[in-house]
Amino acid sequence: MNHSKNNSGITIAMMRAFVCLSHHLNLSKACNELGTTRQTVRRHITDLETIFGKQLFEVVDRKYLLTSEGDALLDEAKSLLMQLDTWSGQSVLKKNTSGGLEKLQYTDADGNVFHSQQHPVSEIALNGLPIMKRAFVAWGNAETQIEHDAMDEIRPFTVIFRKGPAGWFFVHVGRESAYARWFGWAWSRSAIGKLMTDDNLDDEYNEFSGGAYSRIYDEGGVRLDHIFAHLPKDGGGDPQTGTFQRLLLGGVFPDGTPGLILLAVITEQVKIDALDGADRPRLAENLVMDSLLDHAN
Repeated sequence: MNHSKNNSGITIAMMRAFVCLSHHLNLSKACNELGTTRQTVRRHITDLETIFGKQLFEVVDRKYLLTSEGDALLDEAKSLLMQLDTWSGQSVLKKNTSGGLEKLQYTDADGNVFHSQQHPVSEIALNGLPIMKRAFVAWGNAETQIEHDAMDEIRPFTVIFRKGPAGWFFVHVGRESAYARWFGWAWSRSAIGKLMTDDNLDDEYNEFSGGAYSRIYDEGGVRLDHIFAHLPKDGGGDPQTGTFQRLLLGGVFPDGTPGLILLAVITEQVKIDALDGADRPRLAENLVMDSLLDHAN
């Protein structure tokens, strides 16, 4: 939290109170989770507001709501707490960075291990799948404009998010997207307007799956990850293993507000150092997206 105000007095307890209350937006629920009193949580929030010189919450009809200033600080506070929990061994999410590129490992309650490994964007030009190359070119030609004609070719394969006070929500799920292929028609047709976190999974999983979103959204940049995950197919049943390449692209809506374009590609062509050959799933041919938009075929 690099801000002009003197923030040397911020404690971990203050940050936990802020993040917990922002999640529940209910003082009693936050107190129950933190195992502390209402007076203590209120004091932590008041102390933070004094340090930053900003109101972080407003109370409307006895319900707490994040202010725009509070929302602007939330992602950074979550990230800092996640790092502290990782360093202390309290988190099921492990993160390390090498050469500016992230590697993530998450273990769910059933012991399933997920992996994500960031790759240089130059990998798209050098060894990229056809659809990844076409998407990168389209994004450049569109000058990041989401509704530009140059995006028409890849739009059916993309998912687009907006960011609101409660988190990321779907505004578009392409009919040919990896989301639609994996989760099924009913899920993809029902997703518009829903929060990405509506699945009620824990904060560590949300950080694993969406932690990179904010940076790309804010900066309008690009990021490439290879992912190994355990996900339910067609809206239910036991999770199945799958491997994906994921391209995040910063975008702009016609009214000038930012958006996030996600292109996920179901493929066996992933480079994940922590993934043994024996652990790599075999994917059904009807799911694999390697040859899409390959104009040479």
